[in-house]
Amino acid sequence: MSTLQPMIVNCFSVSTIKIREGVVEHLRLDTQTNTLIYIASGRGRIAIKDEQLKVMEGKSYIMTEEGYLFSSSQKLLTVYIISWNKTIFTFPDSLLLANQDPVKIVPLWEEAILLQERKSISEQCKFQGKVWSLLSSLTDQTEVDRIEESKELIIHNLSTVYTISALAEKAKMTPNSFARAFKKQEGISPKEYIIAQRIKAAKTLMLQNKGITAKEIALKVGLQDEFYFSRIFKQKVGQAPTVFMKRTKERIAVVSQLFLQDHLLSLGIQPVAAPAYPSEYPANRGLPGHLSKQLEGTRLLNAEKLFNAEEILYAQPDRIIKTPLHKGEIQSILLSHEQKVEHISLKSDWNDYLREIASLLNLESMVDAIENEISCLETKVKDELRPITRRGNWAVIWVRQKEIRLYGRQQHACLDLIYNKLGFEAHPGIPSTGYRIVTVEELAILNADKLLILWSHEQDVWKVVQTKKWKMLKAVQTNHVYYPKSQEWDPWGPIGRKHMLVQFASEFQKTNHIV
Repeated sequence: MSTLQPMIVNCFSVSTIKIREGVVEHLRLDTQTNTLIYIASGRGRIAIKDEQLKVMEGKSYIMTEEGYLFSSSQKLLTVYIISWNKTIFTFPDSLLLANQDPVKIVPLWEEAILLQERKSISEQCKFQGKVWSLLSSLTDQTEVDRIEESKELIIHNLSTVYTISALAEKAKMTPNSFARAFKKQEGISPKEYIIAQRIKAAKTLMLQNKGITAKEIALKVGLQDEFYFSRIFKQKVGQAPTVFMKRTKERIAVVSQLFLQDHLLSLGIQPVAAPAYPSEYPANRGLPGHLSKQLEGTRLLNAEKLFNAEEILYAQPDRIIKTPLHKGEIQSILLSHEQKVEHISLKSDWNDYLREIASLLNLESMVDAIENEISCLETKVKDELRPITRRGNWAVIWVRQKEIRLYGRQQHACLDLIYNKLGFEAHPGIPSTGYRIVTVEELAILNADKLLILWSHEQDVWKVVQTKKWKMLKAVQTNHVYYPKSQEWDPWGPIGRKHMLVQFASEFQKTNHIV
């Protein structure tokens, strides 16, 4: 049977890649190629030049330049790709691609991949038809897409007063059907969403614009009446705008790889700039969930790479709180502002940071109350856990993609909390400080009575527990392996410590017992 000529057959190329968390995939494009990617599972980021874009399940993205894909979820980031020569056609820049449920669309991708390898004219025609069907589906806007488009319109035009009728008309829906669809997708009405976005924008304006007035903020977020704005803000935030702005009466930036903003917030101060880890906490702008809401309006600095000193100074800080940075990094641009920089050495205890920061800000009077609250909570949780901790010794591990870390009992806030505050008896064979990398065989030789798995992602744990060697562990044989949901446990500050303690006992009661 004759076949089509290569120049006709190969106008499209279809493929798929699967990316584990923390892995980076380079998408290479030449200048004559356009590429569309579809996210079938997981989430992550696309990095193109200096810009980064979140990618989520069910969404498609057009790439005209090469870039890098990062996975940032426990699920594999599964990506389907169509590439074609720009001479065939190019999508307009303004095109909004449709959300498509993977259950519906993935079978089309898989069929296209299979047909691509077949050589008969009939099957190559079917391949071309399948690709065009995919492109048709991914550019056919659904109700969900129209709601997404409405949200983008609201966020980028907050000073414009939109009625529900006007938004519904732009979405080509009736006001009632638009309101129902919006609430179904977002959990709140369009009016409540608009107010929430205005409050969020108002916080950012307060924190990032030194000397701005409540009246100016009200106008910028689309509320002409300053008094109405103040009433709504107090209703939603719990504080009047003037009181909220006092949180930044002294504008403080945090330049650290530690979440020292936790300590500042506990002292009633919101920093104008603070560190974040976008790949570690992708769902909350690079922050653990217990800090995200409280830092709305704060300029977030990417702590996963060298800090941009100009970005820090753009926040107009009156004072910069700085700890030693990785690789001995020196912020040369900050040297000319040295009178603003408060240098804090690295410490072994969470409350040492609290006391030093409070001393710098003349807020020492608040420290005892904060420490007493934490101490009472530690005692309460220790008592609740006593049935689990009263017998046997423990080892704490972090199962990572390519290694297992066995942690010591000291000089780490989380391990200090577990062993020294909550009554867990440490196995005599664990390190005194830090951690060491171990094999499953070495864990078996350690012979700990009980094993606690922290911070570990499910696919990494599952890979380990399926091995025969895992069954040799004493803790496995006696069903004393505990695996609580702990990805956001970070007790280096008062707020993070309270968050962990509140979760600790309840997580242990319902934790997975790995066998």
